[in-house]
Amino acid sequence: MILDIKHTGVFEKNWDALTDEGIRFIINQGGSRSSKTYSLMQAMIVYALSNKGKIISIVRKSLPSLKKSVIREFFRLLEDMGIYQEHRHRKIDNTYMFDNGTMIEFFSIDNAQKVRGQSRDILWANEANELSFEEYNQLNFRTTEKLIFDFNPSDDAHWLYDVKDYPDCRFIHSTYKDNPFLAKSLVKQMEDLIKVDFNYYQVYALGLPAKSTHTIYTHQMPYAEELPRYDDTVLGLDFGYNHSTALIRCRFRDDICHVDELIFEKGLTTADLIEEMNDTFKRMSIPKHQTIVADWARPEIIEELNRNGFNVLYADKAVKEGISTVKSYRLYYDIGSPNIAREFKNYKWKLHKEQLTDEPEKVWDDAMDAMRYGVMWHKKNRRSVGGYDFVSF
Repeated sequence: MILDIKHTGVFEKNWDALTDEGIRFIINQGGSRSSKTYSLMQAMIVYALSNKGKIISIVRKSLPSLKKSVIREFFRLLEDMGIYQEHRHRKIDNTYMFDNGTMIEFFSIDNAQKVRGQSRDILWANEANELSFEEYNQLNFRTTEKLIFDFNPSDDAHWLYDVKDYPDCRFIHSTYKDNPFLAKSLVKQMEDLIKVDFNYYQVYALGLPAKSTHTIYTHQMPYAEELPRYDDTVLGLDFGYNHSTALIRCRFRDDICHVDELIFEKGLTTADLIEEMNDTFKRMSIPKHQTIVADWARPEIIEELNRNGFNVLYADKAVKEGISTVKSYRLYYDIGSPNIAREFKNYKWKLHKEQLTDEPEKVWDDAMDAMRYGVMWHKKNRRSVGGYDFVSF
């Protein structure tokens, strides 16, 4: 079969990397409308048609997001190419089997059975900056040939930047200027972003990490080892659904505060959260009477947690005072907590007419709010009761 497809230089760069035996990782960093997602769909289809009996996994953090983006566009592209066969599309499993026995499957990272299940030949993680380092590791362990990642660089601290430096990684940067098929009206829309917000222009037009001069926390440091003893432990809990629910552990000794993430996940119902907390507490040997300080805006969830044996108290939500309190500690975060690291980089003061305010932007604040609740509680209620010693070597 000869395919005559319109494609950009982004497709050519990805195809070259896909067919290079010395390359295992392919990272596509780019702005909106750069054709990176469309080019990768084309590349996956051409690869599937050219190779017999392969398994290609296309994944994203959540299935609804995957369905609204890549899955919908992927099958539309197959139809446009005139090669879609409905009987080969198992919609219930989100799979498509080509005539030569190569299968493309779609699944979300929150499907633990899929992530830790069978191996595959090729993996493509769409919007890969949504994935944690542990999720990346699980996928990497079970992929035999190549891993492909695409993302918009909305933050400048992520495991993707470490992978980028691997000797067997091909890094492909693209912007709207790499897409010759983009309508003039959309080109103007991208270029006008600079008039609205320079950081948005950096990220979504140029595909570059945002540069900020108003980051709230600047004194935190990563750590890999534990203190041999902690004087107190408080857990901070910030509820979310479309935003992530964040359960953050804050451990204290003198003027030191160590933080790490226990739960950081979108789409959790109250029942899901209780199950996650039970599993986490058991796995990490955290006593169920451990003090948890939570956002009192959701009293019904707090009541349900307490009925299930947890010890959840109302948080002091004074934002400015809480931020000052966090800044009064020598602050460390666990290197295995990528969401905390990302939010530290992106948690910023709000601007009003180019002037900094004393109010944070209400983005990148799920872990930051939970951490602030825990730190504030400890500062105002210094004690050993409710805390526990934890040693990890």
